[in-house]
Amino acid sequence: MLSVIAPVLLAFAPESPGTASASVDLAPRGHYAEGRTASVFAGACHYGGEATTAGREALLAWHFEGGRFDGVELAHLDVVAVVVGDDNLAVPESPRHTVLYVGEHASAAQVAAVRSLLSARLGATLGTIDLVRAVPLAIVIEAETYRVESKGLFALRGSMLPDRACCKMPYQVWYAPFAPVERPIVGNNTAFEYRDKRLGRVWSRPDENASFTGTFRFAPAIVAAR
Repeated sequence: MLSVIAPVLLAFAPESPGTASASVDLAPRGHYAEGRTASVFAGACHYGGEATTAGREALLAWHFEGGRFDGVELAHLDVVAVVVGDDNLAVPESPRHTVLYVGEHASAAQVAAVRSLLSARLGATLGTIDLVRAVPLAIVIEAETYRVESKGLFALRGSMLPDRACCKMPYQVWYAPFAPVERPIVGNNTAFEYRDKRLGRVWSRPDENASFTGTFRFAPAIVAAR
């Protein structure tokens, strides 16, 4: 009997002062969209022509539907990262800079938490984060369409390929999403533009198969609690 009861007593024994326990944050999760200045689904010649001359800019967008990081609730948070590099961003060692745009209703704690999350999980992708801005921001990702925009700053709009050709011909999908995405689908952009001059570049590239959409789930973080 003692061999059974003793572990139970230990399980319910109070922690001694200074003893730390661990808890798991709920995994941050939601919907994701990405646009880049190079076609992700195209013929080999088209891809080859852009590989060294394009793809130096990208927009990454997350709409958080739930989850926590650093103990902060992220549900309903909208975040966009605009990344520019010296070379095609698919080249891992390409130097790059990022501006983060966070929905204007985000709290200071949420801004700090999401910056920490993205830096920890996507530091090499984002490079140096030059600035974090709170702006009016809309991220709407539906069954067949996507829309990411902040008036006067940037816009990414389009629809998933209707015949899911990217799934039927995966050998013509030349890139993978920059961020972890479950079952990514290629989209055709009716608009992809960036007007904020803080990164030293502006662009407009409509009518290209140059985006991904899908759902995301960051691995939960282990946090210490006393």
